[in-house]
Amino acid sequence: MSMLKISFDRVLLYTTSVLTFSLCVFFGIRSVKRQQAVFVDIGKLVASYQFKKDLESTSTRELYRLRNISDSLKVIQKIASPTERLRIDTTLSRLSYAFDQYYRQSNDQISKKVWERLNPVIEAYGKENEMTLIIGANGAGTVLYGSAANDVTEDLIHYVNAKYEKGS
Repeated sequence: MSMLKISFDRVLLYTTSVLTFSLCVFFGIRSVKRQQAVFVDIGKLVASYQFKKDLESTSTRELYRLRNISDSLKVIQKIASPTERLRIDTTLSRLSYAFDQYYRQSNDQISKKVWERLNPVIEAYGKENEMTLIIGANGAGTVLYGSAANDVTEDLIHYVNAKYEKGS
């Protein structure tokens, strides 16, 4: 009977050890997955975001309209009298200033609108993929090195553009 008890104790110890090891591996893998830190090339993400492209397209049309007016005035200026040239110079100066202001304001507004939309979508992406940290790499030293396995830029680009196309 003592031999049977020793054998039973060994089986129990072996089973407990295997079960404990299996649980440690299972929860260890889960915690590694949850502790995932990834990075995104911010420049590439923003440049590939369809919403940004659409906003820039609208802005570009207005900039071309202002540029065409300026070009037309320059042509007229060449054939105008000296008095008219002075007025056209003043108008061209004002138009150039308006163009620069519109360009600056347009870029600021586009950037603001893009990030207002991107931030919650990136947050949702991180939550859906059980990520704890998404680091933005911008080529200026934010991420000095990242394994290609941790670069989710392409996946995130597809994700944000799919959300944009669905109207989110």
